[in-house]
Amino acid sequence: MSLHDLAVTPTPTPAPGGLRFSARVADGYTIATLRGDLDVACTPVLREQLLAVLKPGASRLIVDLSKVSFCDASGLAVLVSTGRRATLLGGTLRLVAPSPAVAVALRLSGLLRQFDIFPTVMAAATPHRMAKRVPAASAQAVPRGEAAIARPAAVWSGVTNGPDAPAANDLREAVAAVLAHADAWRDADPKRRFTSSLGALARAQADGDHTGLARACRSLVAVLNQFPLVYSPTVAATARDLRRLVGSSQGRPVRT
Repeated sequence: MSLHDLAVTPTPTPAPGGLRFSARVADGYTIATLRGDLDVACTPVLREQLLAVLKPGASRLIVDLSKVSFCDASGLAVLVSTGRRATLLGGTLRLVAPSPAVAVALRLSGLLRQFDIFPTVMAAATPHRMAKRVPAASAQAVPRGEAAIARPAAVWSGVTNGPDAPAANDLREAVAAVLAHADAWRDADPKRRFTSSLGALARAQADGDHTGLARACRSLVAVLNQFPLVYSPTVAATARDLRRLVGSSQGRPVRT
């Protein structure tokens, strides 16, 4: 397969939050490329985009995740449901080159071995009978969930990396927005996995405890990375603002 063999399909409208989706067809596979943040804000549109390219007789899907800058459990849930749909249609879903952010989310969620993961699009489009078990850095296919996402230990320690801790005022404003919509958060969390973290946020905010507030925010973001939420525009917006503040400062103090 060469790039000249690829037939390009129209690019759908970007999902909310800036995730961009494009798709092309090659050798019987639909190859979807995602760029940007794969999180709760984009999941409804992304689900429709992925399901739209899955059809009887065209159900072999490859998703290139190398350009994804962030991924939470809601984004992974879309991939899981897409994989199930592909299987029902007699096809398959293969993931390519998960970025460090996606690798972290897969590892934390326990979904690592539920997907076929390959280091390159070329490898993913190679029939299994021709694939060889070789290191992830090569261009050959890698068995389910194996070394295609091997990363240095430092990558696993946080969702993203950044030099600066969030300013206290910015953090308080983001937390206030979350707490102002606590009912929406509860509705989006039927299993109440976020209840403890939301309570800790409220207490730290009321006490003016900046260190406790940062700790509670990191706890909430950590849970968000592991468990999907039912989509809500309000929750998606407030979760994104909070994650952007603390997701790049895991373990760092809040500036006052």
